[in-house]
Formats: sequence, structure tokens, C-alpha cells
Amino acid sequence: MKQKSKLIAVFVMMLFLSFSPVCAFAQEICNPTPIAISSGLIFEEEKQDATFEDSRIVYGETIPFADISVIVSRKDAEGNTLQDYSESFEVGSLGIFSISLPLKLGTNYIDLSVSSQCYDNATYSFEIKRMPLSVKEQLKTMIALPGIGQKNK
Repeated sequence: MKQKSKLIAVFVMMLFLSFSPVCAFAQEICNPTPIAISSGLIFEEEKQDATFEDSRIVYGETIPFADISVIVSRKDAEGNTLQDYSESFEVGSLGIFSISLPLKLGTNYIDLSVSSQCYDNATYSFEIKRMPLSVKEQLKTMIALPGIGQKNK
């Protein structure tokens, strides 16, 4: 009889442990919201991107109905951040998005954040340096390309 009661106690204990919240002791997994940029910004590039244009169109894809926030800022002479542009929007059911980012002369710091219900927030930072058009004109005169600057005889 004593052995039977021990067996029942062990069975009840095993039953209790099988329904206990085991995940309460598990470490939380960081699973950032997936995003793929097809053009406009480059993830792999560790250096600064440069352009002569006054805006940059970014195309990408993420999970449907994700929330995207974009901030474009610069730094003044003292190193203080000056926010030039900010926009937040929800991606549609296909997960495809595009956004036009205005760029000021100098280095533009772009912070792109994406979040959704099933994933953690993910923030990506980019730098784009907008060069003055005068530099572009100087480069045109310095580089000799076939067919450019030739006069018809």
C-alpha cells in the first residue's frame, strides 16, 4: 500500500510538472522584424554613400502590415543632431513599400525602424553624403570621356 501511494504521488508530481509553464524559465529570443531593401539604401556597405541628388527613393519589402518609421537628420558644428524629416507609415498587405527621403547638403543620417506584432523592433542606420553640384561640374571637366566635349568637324 505504501508503494502504491508513492507511485500515485510520483504520477501526480509528473502530471503537475508537465503542465507547469516551462517557458517562464526560458530566455527571451530576439527576433527582429525582417526587412529587405531592394534599392536606395545598402545594408552591407560600411562606408558612407554619396550622391549629388536632393532626394533618395527607397524601395523595400517587409512583412505585411508592419510599421516603418524613418528619420533623416544632420549634425551641426557642435555635434547636435538636427532632425530634417520624419515619417511613419504602415506597410500594406503585400509588404512592399517605397519612400522618398529628402537630403540636405552634407552628411545625412538615416534611421529606419521597422516593427510588427510578431517580431521585435529593428532599427538600421545609414549615412548618405550629399555633395554640391559644383563638385559634379568640376569632375566633368577633369575627366576626359570619349565623345564628351568633342566638336563636330
